[in-house]
Amino acid sequence: MTSTPPLAAPGPVLTPTLPATPTPFAPNRGGLPSVPVEDASAALPWADWSSLQWAGFLLLAVLVALVLLVSIRRIVHRLHLVREQEELGHRDLDGPVLPPAHAFTALVAARGPAGLAVTLDLLARQQHPDVRVLVAVDPDDTLALDVTTSAVRRHPGRVQIVQAGPLAGPSPALASSLASSLVDALAEVGDGVVGVFSAGDRPHPRLFALVDSVLSRTDADAVQHASRPALEATPWWAPRSAVDRWWWSRSVVRSHGRAGFVPLSDSTLFVRRSWLAWSGGWDATRVAAGLDLGVRMTVAGARVVIATSPETTTVERSPGGLRDLARARATWIRGCLQVLGHGDWRRLRPRARRRALGVLTEPLLDAGVTIVTAAALVSTVLVGAPALVIALAALPVLPWLLSQLLDVGGTTEAAAEQGRRATGRERLLVVVGSVPDRLVTLVAVVAAVGAELAVARPEVVGPSASSDPIRGARPVGVDEPATG
Repeated sequence: MTSTPPLAAPGPVLTPTLPATPTPFAPNRGGLPSVPVEDASAALPWADWSSLQWAGFLLLAVLVALVLLVSIRRIVHRLHLVREQEELGHRDLDGPVLPPAHAFTALVAARGPAGLAVTLDLLARQQHPDVRVLVAVDPDDTLALDVTTSAVRRHPGRVQIVQAGPLAGPSPALASSLASSLVDALAEVGDGVVGVFSAGDRPHPRLFALVDSVLSRTDADAVQHASRPALEATPWWAPRSAVDRWWWSRSVVRSHGRAGFVPLSDSTLFVRRSWLAWSGGWDATRVAAGLDLGVRMTVAGARVVIATSPETTTVERSPGGLRDLARARATWIRGCLQVLGHGDWRRLRPRARRRALGVLTEPLLDAGVTIVTAAALVSTVLVGAPALVIALAALPVLPWLLSQLLDVGGTTEAAAEQGRRATGRERLLVVVGSVPDRLVTLVAVVAAVGAELAVARPEVVGPSASSDPIRGARPVGVDEPATG
C-alpha cells in the first residue's frame, strides 16, 4: 500500500508587469539598441564639442577648401593643356626655314667651368652664317677663363671673351647675379638679335636658323624657346624636377603667352638689340633677369613669341645636388617676389594681369598648400581627433593622387621626346619624389623671403615701363594686346 506524498503549500500569485516603454517587435534585429532612441544624438562625435572645438573644425574646413580649390584649379589647367598640347606646341616653328636675315650675338655668363665648354662649342657650330658668342668671365675665375680661352682658340672669330668683374653689380650682395654679367656683355653687342644662354645648355644645331625664320615670319621683338633638363633616372630627385620643367616649358609658358603675359627665362631667350637699348638691358638688381625683362617688355607693347618644339628644345644642365636645386628655386622665387613688389605687372590688361599674379604667387601658394596639408594631418592625428575630422584633413590627398597620374603621363611624354621609353624607375621616382620636392620648394621659399627681406634694394632710376617706346609696336601674345 503506497502513501500519497504531501502537497506543497501554494505560493503567491505573480502579477506580470509591462515595460514602461513598450518596444515594437522588429524581426531579424538580433537584439535591442543599447541606447534609447531619444538619446541617440548623444553618441555623435560632435555632440559634446566646446565652442573652441567647433571653431577649430570650421577653421580646418575653410583651410581644406582653399587647398582643394588651388589643387583642383591646377589639375584642370593641366588637363586643358594636355587637350591642346599639339596646337600649343608647334605652331610658330611650322613652315619652311627662310634665308638668314638677322645677325645673332649669343651671351653666356660663365660662373664656373661646369658645362661651359659644351655650350660654347654648340653655339659656335650653329648652322647660321652670322653668329657671334660673347662669354662674360670673371678674371679671378681661372678655371672658367681657361675653358673659355680654349674655346676661343677652337673657334676663332666666333667666340670672344668679355671681362665681368666680381663687383659688376650695384652691391656685393648682387654681384654674382646673372643680370650683372649680362649687362657687362651687352655693352659689346652691336645691332641685331641678342640670345641668352647659361653654361651647360645644349642648344640644337639649327636653333638659330629656326629662330631667324620665326623673327622674319612674325616680326617679333623677342622669341622665347623651350629649355629644360633632360629626363634621367639618377639622382633620385631628378625625374621629379625634370617633369615639372617639362610641364612648364612644353605648354604652360605658351598658355600664358596666349593670355598676354610671357614669363621669360634666362636661357634660350632671343631679344632684338633695339628693345634692350631702350630699356637699359637687364636690371642688375633683379636675380631673375628674364622674368623682370619680360614684364617690362610686355607692358611696353613688345610682341613676344613662344616658339617651342620637342626636337629643338635646349637641354639644360641638371643641378648638381639638392642644395643646387634649392638654390635655383630660391633664385626664381626671389625674382618673383622682386617683380611682384616692383608693380609693373599691374599695368597689364586684366586677363594678363591675373596670369602674371598667378605666376608670381605660385611658389608661395605651393608652400602654403604644403604647410596646411601637413599641419592638418599631423595635428588631427596627434590630438586623437574623431575619424570624421581626420578624413576631412586628408581630403587634399585626393587631388594630389590625381596630379601624380598626370605627372606619370608627363614622364612618358618627356621620355618620348628624347626618343626612348620611360622606365618604371623614372615613373616611380616621379611619384615618390613629389613629397621631398614639396619640402625643397618650401625651403626655397623660406630662403628667398629671408634673402629679400635682408637686402635693401636701391631705387632703380631709368625709363618707366608705362611709356611706350614704339607707338606702332604690335602687342604681346597671339591675338590680343597685353596693355590697356
